[in-house]
Amino acid sequence: MNLTKFFAVAALAATPFAAHAENVTAKSASSLQSFFLSEGADVELLTDNVGDPQLNVTHYGSEFTIFYYGCSDSTNCDSIQFYSGYASNGGVRLKTVNEFNAEKRWVRAYVADDGSTKLEMDVYMGDAGISADDFATTVGLWSRHMSDFEAAIDFN
Repeated sequence: MNLTKFFAVAALAATPFAAHAENVTAKSASSLQSFFLSEGADVELLTDNVGDPQLNVTHYGSEFTIFYYGCSDSTNCDSIQFYSGYASNGGVRLKTVNEFNAEKRWVRAYVADDGSTKLEMDVYMGDAGISADDFATTVGLWSRHMSDFEAAIDFN
């Protein structure tokens, strides 16, 4: 079992035990940031190229970015996108990505114009957000699919 899969399995194993009192929301970056910090993750809060919040997260050894969408004046966002990019320099065949997409429900992968590969998962959080336990399950799902994608494209 490679290290990435080990971390993904560890994230999934920890998911049922995440016990947070408040809903996790996209209304402000601090809600998701606090969630990940309470999980022991490293989180860097940035601003994306349109002024909305962006989180760079290292969670159980996996590195990914969270972008915020549906924002009003760079706050009060209603959705997020988990994102991970891979510098594959055109080495990943479109057939591999298509087969991966055909088998997955929650995520989508694609090959960008520059030959890199990308993996994304959108999550609508609404005004009230979602429970911390449900968000932990979502993070576990993302981690598992990220690990599966890295295996499919032979990413080390």
